[in-house]
Amino acid sequence: MVLERIYPIELLEKNPFYALLLGAAYGTIGIGAAVLLFPEDPAIVAVAFTALMMYPSINAILRQEEAIEAQNDEIRLMTFMKDHQNSFKVYSLWFIGTLLAFSFFALVLPALASNHIFENQVNVLYGAGTSGKAAFSQSLFMSILRNNSGVLMLSFISAFVFGEGGIFLLTWNASVWGTIFGNLAKTAALSTDKNPFVYFFLVLMTVFPHMILEAFSYIMAATAGGVISKGLFKEKLFSKPWNRILYNTLAFAVFAFIVLLIAVAVETYVLGNAETYRLIIQQSFVGR
Repeated sequence: MVLERIYPIELLEKNPFYALLLGAAYGTIGIGAAVLLFPEDPAIVAVAFTALMMYPSINAILRQEEAIEAQNDEIRLMTFMKDHQNSFKVYSLWFIGTLLAFSFFALVLPALASNHIFENQVNVLYGAGTSGKAAFSQSLFMSILRNNSGVLMLSFISAFVFGEGGIFLLTWNASVWGTIFGNLAKTAALSTDKNPFVYFFLVLMTVFPHMILEAFSYIMAATAGGVISKGLFKEKLFSKPWNRILYNTLAFAVFAFIVLLIAVAVETYVLGNAETYRLIIQQSFVGR
């Protein structure tokens, strides 16, 4: 591809912040290309284009980190996290950049256009029906956990089977969250004649803690799946490096699930207690 040749991979390794800009740029290019080339059904194509553009960079970073993992004699979770901290930063910042790109277009485009371009994302249920009467709802917690656990497993399995296949699911989640939050803020602002960007900021600040924890758990699962996919087929079966990579990645997958549990608990509490968030949701339905 041409785009990844514009910047050296060392730029992301030295300063992962550039991944935020790449996420926003690739998201914008992906949306624009999808609308131009597939105007009848651009939603999924925009996600695919965005993921495809980021794939070479993520692949190069994980390949380097897998080589480090194979040479490391320690079998410790914290060592594994340290070895892969750069990919976590790049993944996370790229995820936020992609989310902001989809949010921006959901905010500024007319409702008819954004609903067509992001039809699949808009159709995703985002829990607007919660009444929030209880401080913590066990039934809501289990419902969210079942759904998010499925995404976590898919992130791990797709990365294991396809190498960095998890990047598509991460891009999809970024597009869904970005589109939903942007549409939510826009429709709520229309019903109250307020600034949609102010509403978007309020929504983002409310959901950011559990959103970033949830996204990070998916990123960890995708990283573990990608590393074990590369390492287990590169190293000799049951050799010391093979056993170490297997142990560390499986332990890391378990840790990703623990992070997801925390994210779901935070999300359950937010949905039940964030008055401003619920008010914006109610106003968004008035504005539809």
